[in-house]
Order: sequence, then structure tokens, then C-alpha cells
Amino acid sequence: MLVTDIHTHEIPNIYRRFSKIVGDIHWKKCVSQCKDAIKGNGFLREYMEQEYDIAYQLTHLGDLIDRYGTIPIGQFEQRRLYPAASFAAQTLSLMEAATRVEAEKLRRRIHGALKNPDDMRGLRLELGAATHFALRGKQISWPETTGEGPFDILVSDPHHASLEVECKSISDDKGRKIHKKDVLDFLNLLKPYLKPTTVGLMTGLSVVLTLPGRLPTTYQARLALAKALGQAVFSGNSCTLSDGSTVRINDFDVSRLGDVPRHRHPEELRQAIDGVTGTDNRQAVVIGTSRGGALAIAIQSAQDDILLKAVFDTLSDAASRQLTKTRAGLLYTGFEGLDGEQLISIALQDQEPSQPPTGLRLAVNRFLSSTSRDHVVGVGFFSRTALRPVQDGLVESSGGTAYYFPKRESAFWSESFSGMFT
Repeated sequence: MLVTDIHTHEIPNIYRRFSKIVGDIHWKKCVSQCKDAIKGNGFLREYMEQEYDIAYQLTHLGDLIDRYGTIPIGQFEQRRLYPAASFAAQTLSLMEAATRVEAEKLRRRIHGALKNPDDMRGLRLELGAATHFALRGKQISWPETTGEGPFDILVSDPHHASLEVECKSISDDKGRKIHKKDVLDFLNLLKPYLKPTTVGLMTGLSVVLTLPGRLPTTYQARLALAKALGQAVFSGNSCTLSDGSTVRINDFDVSRLGDVPRHRHPEELRQAIDGVTGTDNRQAVVIGTSRGGALAIAIQSAQDDILLKAVFDTLSDAASRQLTKTRAGLLYTGFEGLDGEQLISIALQDQEPSQPPTGLRLAVNRFLSSTSRDHVVGVGFFSRTALRPVQDGLVESSGGTAYYFPKRESAFWSESFSGMFT
């Protein structure tokens, strides 16, 4: 049922079929709304293009096919369009093999996913899991459409035990007090109040805003905070604002940022910003000035982020409510904010006897040791798949990484579950 490979020459026909069945108005409208939002707030550009990447890719695919009738050979961003092409091909294959009612349900789900990035991530994670098992020769069915259960995928094999798979996509905001979209909206309010500082800035200036909790929810409260912060930055002195937020201001050598716009790997930029602000993986932005200076702003909460707790609360709920407990179950967890290299570094630390176990391993051990989860035979964590530039006009896939924790002592365990992700 599920397409697991396509060829470049097939993409135009796939797009046309997908456009006819699903309706190109849905992704074109989404991209149009994103562009309107960006016009009102330039800080949103990269965020919108990442969050709604499939809608953007489908729109660009349509433009190329309308113009050339195909995907031009040598089109340098061609590889960047492959995720949308594979998404279209796979969902089409499912719809064409489904009943009319099931196909319509999936079509509506695609409509919703194009408008909601979290739903799109969830759907793509399910397709990725299904593809993985299909390529291993397993039979795949979708229980929510067949009425077999509330979990995402049933993996069957006539010679081995069946496996229920529930997929959970973990966004970059999971467990964070300060969400990226909120920060970008706040920075747009803040920008006019920074002009007195940035207009003549010739050096590096680091500003760290630490909030007691979250950003204010109302427009007026956010505007008041932006004005107060702008005044504090202009004064150049660290201080505490009336709402209890603290502002830490320091100078830094602009050369520490390097040539920021041309950083080829996001991790390099992340490290540079963390270095000049003295923070660790916080929401941040760098604003260059016409005089050669740079203003680096990081926004954080005084309350700790609770990523692992939020993740395992989600997995606990899934194990309890979505897996049936009558078959072996696997929790297939995608980390949107983690690339393959970062997940590998976590696994390598856990495999090094001289190093303490990571927080992830400790949390998994606690999770799987619960007697109420004997039906869970494993938890898999998966990094995002990324396309990164390797030279001008050329990109390559960094691939995805899997870190799998089996529970062999489960009464539901089968040796067929060993090496599931090798």
C-alpha cells in the first residue's frame, strides 16, 4: 500500500495527481498567509519557512512544473523539494488503496496538517515509521481507519508477533517556558525601542532578558515590557524591571560571531550566540548594525525548562490510553529540535562506561521499569532529518538517527523485535 521509493521523473505526475485530489488551494493559501505574516514581522521569515516547509515546497514544486513541465535538471534546490514529493507520493498511495470514507478522512487530515505544523510533524513521523517497517518487509495497517485501535500503526508479519506503534512528535518548544513564536512576536514589538541603541552601535552588545515565568500574554503588557527593555538597553546598564524581569548587558568582540549570515551549520551559530550571551540554547537573535556592530538578544525564563518531564508525561499517556495492552507496543518518538549528530553524542555517552548515564537514559529506565507498562517492548527516539549545504548550490541529507531502548524482559517480547533499527 505504501510507496517507499520514487524517481525524479515521476515527481511532476505525482504533484499533478496530489494537487487534483487534495487541492493546491490549501498549500497556496497557507503560504500566502505566511507571507502576509512575514510582511508584518520580518523576524518570522525563517520560522514560517521551517514550520510550513511542506506547504512552501509544494507551492514551489507547482511553480516549477507550471513553468517547465518538469523539475529542471540541475535545479540547485531540487533536493530541498524531495520531502514534499515523498509526502505527496506516500499519502496518495494510502488514499488510492483506502476505501472512499478512509481516503476522505486522510484528505481532511492533510488539509489540517497543512495549516498546523504540529499535525504535519505528526503525520510525517507516522509516514516515516511506516516506511521503515515496510522496507523491512512488514505488513502495515492504520488502525484508526480500520477500527482496530487508537494507536497509529499496526506492524504485522505472518511469522512473528504483531507490534502496535504509537508515534509522538516532540516539537522544539516542548517543555520550554519561552516559545519561539512568542519571542519573534515580542522582538517585533521591541525593534522600534532598540533603534536609539542600534543606530550608532559599532561594537558587540549582549542583552539577556530573564523573565520570572513566561512572556506576558496580552498585547499591552508585552508592549510595556518591550518599551522598558528598550530603555534599559539604551542605558547600557544591567537592571531589574518593574515586573521582576532582569536585564544583563555586556559588551563583546563582534569577531566572536564570525560571519553570521554565512554560517553553514545551525550548530555553529548556536554556539556563537551562546558564547557571547552566556546562555545555553535559549531563544535568541542577532541584529547587525550599519556601523559594523551587533546586538545579540537572548530571552529566557527563571523557571527551568522541563523537556524530559514533558516528553515522558506524553509517552506515559500514550502507553496508557493509546496502546491496547493486548499486544506488544512501541513508542516511536521524533525529536524535532534534535539533529542526528546531537542524538549520536547522547548515545555515545551512554555507551561509554567511564561516563555517567545521560538524563535520557535514566528517564527511559524509570519509564520502562514500571509494571503498568509491561506491554511496552521498546521506546525509540529519532532525530530530525535535515538538508544542509555542503557548497554553493549543493545540499545533502544529514539523514536521521535512531536511539532505541528495548525491554526484553516484557512478557510481550519477541526476538523479532531485536535489531529493529539496525
